[in-house]
Amino acid sequence: CAILSTHNLPHIPFNAEDDVLWRNLSWTRFWEKPIWILPIHHSLPVGHWVLCTIRFCSRQLFLFNSFAEQKPWRNDIKVGHL
Repeated sequence: CAILSTHNLPHIPFNAEDDVLWRNLSWTRFWEKPIWILPIHHSLPVGHWVLCTIRFCSRQLFLFNSFAEQKPWRNDIKVGHL
């Protein structure tokens, strides 16, 4: 599996150059891994972490959010994009 860092995600909306993203991510060889593990930080309404496991071969997302009863998981993903 590939364990991805959210360190690189904020660079994307600010149009980071591809070579910057590649330099930070290429060593993981994430594209060869069938499963990605992605921690996601939610800053609002209260700071906490959500864990998403992505399985490409079965097109499944497994999301663990300890506050799930307070805020449904569907707010974390856009259904139909996998």
